[in-house]
Amino acid sequence: MRIDQSLMALERYITRRWREVGDPSGLSLSYTEYDYLQTLEEAACLRLSDLAEMMRVAKPSASTMCQRLERKGLVSRKRCDADARAVLLQLTEAGQTMLAQDRDLYRQLLDERLGRLDDQEQRALANLLARMVERD
Repeated sequence: MRIDQSLMALERYITRRWREVGDPSGLSLSYTEYDYLQTLEEAACLRLSDLAEMMRVAKPSASTMCQRLERKGLVSRKRCDADARAVLLQLTEAGQTMLAQDRDLYRQLLDERLGRLDDQEQRALANLLARMVERD
Protein backbone atom coordinates (compact mmCIF):
# COMPACT_ATOMS: atom_id res chain seq x y z
CA MET A 1 0.00 0.00 0.00
CA ARG A 2 1.31 3.46 -0.87
CA ILE A 3 1.90 5.96 1.95
CA ASP A 4 -0.95 8.21 0.80
CA GLN A 5 -3.32 5.26 0.91
CA SER A 6 -2.06 4.26 4.35
CA LEU A 7 -2.49 7.77 5.76
CA MET A 8 -6.00 8.06 4.31
CA ALA A 9 -6.91 4.64 5.70
CA LEU A 10 -5.63 5.68 9.14
CA GLU A 11 -7.63 8.90 8.98
CA ARG A 12 -10.79 7.01 7.99
CA TYR A 13 -10.25 4.48 10.78
CA ILE A 14 -9.90 7.18 13.42
CA THR A 15 -12.90 9.11 12.06
CA ARG A 16 -15.09 6.00 12.11
CA ARG A 17 -13.98 5.04 15.62
CA TRP A 18 -14.58 8.64 16.71
CA ARG A 19 -18.19 8.36 15.53
CA GLU A 20 -18.58 5.01 17.33
CA VAL A 21 -17.20 6.32 20.61
CA GLY A 22 -18.95 9.66 20.30
CA ASP A 23 -17.80 13.25 20.50
CA PRO A 24 -16.83 13.81 24.16
CA SER A 25 -18.10 17.39 24.02
CA GLY A 26 -21.52 16.38 22.70
CA LEU A 27 -21.40 19.39 20.37
CA SER A 28 -20.96 17.47 17.10
CA LEU A 29 -18.38 19.84 15.69
CA SER A 30 -17.48 19.79 12.03
CA TYR A 31 -13.88 19.37 10.96
CA THR A 32 -13.81 23.06 9.98
CA GLU A 33 -15.12 24.20 13.37
CA TYR A 34 -12.51 22.05 15.07
CA ASP A 35 -9.80 23.53 12.82
CA TYR A 36 -10.83 27.08 13.80
CA LEU A 37 -10.69 26.16 17.48
CA GLN A 38 -7.25 24.62 17.15
CA THR A 39 -5.99 27.70 15.31
CA LEU A 40 -7.35 29.97 18.04
CA GLU A 41 -5.80 27.77 20.71
CA GLU A 42 -2.37 27.92 19.06
CA ALA A 43 -2.52 31.72 18.74
CA ALA A 44 -4.24 32.34 22.12
CA CYS A 45 -5.94 35.47 20.81
CA LEU A 46 -6.48 36.77 17.24
CA ARG A 47 -8.17 39.54 15.31
CA LEU A 48 -10.84 38.28 12.94
CA SER A 49 -8.84 39.43 9.91
CA ASP A 50 -5.76 37.52 11.13
CA LEU A 51 -7.82 34.40 11.76
CA ALA A 52 -9.36 34.63 8.27
CA GLU A 53 -5.90 34.93 6.76
CA MET A 54 -4.58 31.95 8.72
CA MET A 55 -7.60 29.85 7.73
CA ARG A 56 -7.26 31.06 4.12
CA VAL A 57 -10.88 32.18 3.94
CA ALA A 58 -12.67 35.48 3.37
CA LYS A 59 -13.31 37.61 6.43
CA PRO A 60 -17.14 37.17 6.18
CA SER A 61 -16.69 33.38 6.20
CA ALA A 62 -14.48 33.56 9.28
CA SER A 63 -16.99 35.88 10.95
CA THR A 64 -19.86 33.46 10.30
CA MET A 65 -17.85 30.55 11.69
CA CYS A 66 -16.85 32.52 14.79
CA GLN A 67 -20.48 33.49 15.42
CA ARG A 68 -21.42 29.81 15.25
CA LEU A 69 -18.65 28.92 17.70
CA GLU A 70 -19.72 31.76 19.98
CA ARG A 71 -23.29 30.42 20.06
CA LYS A 72 -21.85 27.06 21.12
CA GLY A 73 -19.98 28.83 23.93
CA LEU A 74 -16.53 27.89 22.62
CA VAL A 75 -15.24 31.29 21.46
CA SER A 76 -15.58 34.78 22.90
CA ARG A 77 -14.84 38.27 21.62
CA LYS A 78 -13.19 41.04 23.56
CA ARG A 79 -11.99 44.54 22.79
CA CYS A 80 -8.31 44.95 22.07
CA ASP A 81 -6.56 47.05 24.73
CA ALA A 82 -4.08 48.46 22.20
CA ASP A 83 -6.71 49.34 19.56
CA ALA A 84 -10.25 50.01 20.79
CA ARG A 85 -11.62 49.49 17.27
CA ALA A 86 -10.28 45.95 17.08
CA VAL A 87 -12.02 42.88 18.42
CA LEU A 88 -10.01 39.86 19.51
CA LEU A 89 -11.22 36.28 19.41
CA GLN A 90 -10.20 33.71 21.98
CA LEU A 91 -11.28 30.32 23.26
CA THR A 92 -13.55 30.22 26.25
CA GLU A 93 -12.87 27.86 29.11
CA ALA A 94 -15.46 25.53 27.57
CA GLY A 95 -13.55 25.65 24.27
CA GLN A 96 -10.29 24.82 25.99
CA THR A 97 -11.90 21.94 27.89
CA MET A 98 -13.53 20.58 24.75
CA LEU A 99 -10.22 20.57 22.86
CA ALA A 100 -8.47 18.84 25.78
CA GLN A 101 -11.15 16.11 25.87
CA ASP A 102 -10.95 15.78 22.13
CA ARG A 103 -7.17 15.34 22.20
CA ASP A 104 -7.50 12.64 24.86
CA LEU A 105 -9.96 10.72 22.70
CA TYR A 106 -7.75 11.14 19.63
CA ARG A 107 -4.76 9.81 21.57
CA GLN A 108 -6.74 6.77 22.70
CA LEU A 109 -7.84 6.00 19.15
CA LEU A 110 -4.35 6.49 17.75
CA ASP A 111 -2.87 4.33 20.52
CA GLU A 112 -5.08 1.49 19.26
CA ARG A 113 -3.20 1.65 15.96
CA LEU A 114 0.22 2.38 17.42
CA GLY A 115 -0.10 -0.73 19.57
CA ARG A 116 0.67 -2.70 16.42
CA LEU A 117 4.20 -1.22 16.37
CA ASP A 118 7.05 -1.92 18.76
CA ASP A 119 8.81 0.93 20.58
CA GLN A 120 11.55 1.31 17.96
CA GLU A 121 9.00 1.46 15.13
CA GLN A 122 6.94 4.05 17.03
CA ARG A 123 10.02 6.25 17.56
CA ALA A 124 10.97 5.96 13.88
CA LEU A 125 7.43 6.85 12.80
CA ALA A 126 7.35 9.82 15.19
CA ASN A 127 10.65 11.12 13.79
CA LEU A 128 9.54 10.73 10.19
CA LEU A 129 6.18 12.41 10.78
CA ALA A 130 7.87 15.28 12.64
CA ARG A 131 10.09 15.86 9.61
CA MET A 132 7.08 15.81 7.29
CA VAL A 133 5.16 18.45 9.21
CA GLU A 134 8.09 20.81 9.89
CA ARG A 135 7.36 24.31 8.74
CA ASP A 136 9.73 25.71 6.17
